Amino acid sequence: MEQRYFQSALSDFVYDMASGGAICHLTDLGYTVKRIQESLDYPTPYERIQKTVWKHLLDTGVIAPKEQEDVREKVEYVREYDRYGKPSFRRVTVPVSSPKPSQPRLLCSFGLVKHKDPKRYREVLEALQPRQAEYIDGLPWGVESVWHRADRRMLEIYHTLERAGLAQDVCFFKAGE
Repeated sequence: MEQRYFQSALSDFVYDMASGGAICHLTDLGYTVKRIQESLDYPTPYERIQKTVWKHLLDTGVIAPKEQEDVREKVEYVREYDRYGKPSFRRVTVPVSSPKPSQPRLLCSFGLVKHKDPKRYREVLEALQPRQAEYIDGLPWGVESVWHRADRRMLEIYHTLERAGLAQDVCFFKAGE
């Protein structure tokens, strides 16, 4: 059991060093999952990039669960020294504020539509510009609705779907409360 835990930890460390940081950086620059995969020097499975991008978007508050409370917790490790100077690490949880409710946001149900009505999901993707469709299709949307920060890209996606008459039950705009 300890051997598997060590192998998993080592694998995650190697992944973070080889690709993880670059994926987060490229996500911040606005790259889609497909474009990130094309840009990486180290071969990384598409699904792993998707998960890393999604986690980064959650961690940075770009995406938030619909039922999210005002405060979330983030795990950190604190180095401590005993009376003999031997270092050890202690796991602590730190409260992290969620995105301010005053920020405009979009309630996105792309995953729900993709799972319940694949034909409509294809219509939605076809109505979008190629780069917009690539962004939406590249994220691993779950079947639950999520909040997405109303950044420029998502507002353009929303307006494109609105003009095409496809925004209903897929992407809703909600101004700050």
